[in-house]
Amino acid sequence: MSAIEIYEDDNSENALALTIIDRNADITVFDQESLTVANGTLLDIKRLRAKFDDEFDLGIKQAFAHHRTLVAQKRKWTDPLDEAERILKPKIAAYLDEQDRIRLEAERAAQLAKEAAAKEAEDAADVAHELIQNGELDEAKAIVDMAAENIDKLKAETPIVPARAVAEGATLKTIWDFEIIDENLVPRKFLKVDEVKLRRYIQNMKEQAGEIPGVRIIRRKTIASKIGG
Repeated sequence: MSAIEIYEDDNSENALALTIIDRNADITVFDQESLTVANGTLLDIKRLRAKFDDEFDLGIKQAFAHHRTLVAQKRKWTDPLDEAERILKPKIAAYLDEQDRIRLEAERAAQLAKEAAAKEAEDAADVAHELIQNGELDEAKAIVDMAAENIDKLKAETPIVPARAVAEGATLKTIWDFEIIDENLVPRKFLKVDEVKLRRYIQNMKEQAGEIPGVRIIRRKTIASKIGG
């Protein structure tokens, strides 16, 4: 019987598994009779669990083994690709980053040269205007010519802004990461309690665990049941 057929068979004991929560959600254990009923249900759960384990575990195991086999076969071909990608990406990123740095420096230099040229022209115009007002035309012309020479010199010394380096399909991203150099100095807000280690310690030490600052040890009772045989 397939898994679908099992769950569609409302007349079988499988229907009990699908409704067992609703059937027992309001159960109360208050005397020996109710204890016997509740424990009987618990044993039914164990029996149903064993039934479904028998029904599905082999298929799950086989499917998992098949999955691992397929993953291993795929990795045989993709691992070399991943390694090649790990080698190439940093080289491409380093080149693109360097080209971006060069281009940004050139853009800043060009902007500064543009601003210097504008100031040179503005200052020369102010001086020339005052000289002209005083009738000193030759001096005004000399000032303008000198400013023009200085502006040409600024333009000649301004670096050419290179075109942006392009790698088809690639985008340069900035990744922020960290490296711990002294874990004793890491602020508490960045720390996480090792709950696995803590739980293992408490389970092993039991009553001898004592008091652990910031931790409340909880002691609970539960049932470990088994199907008789």
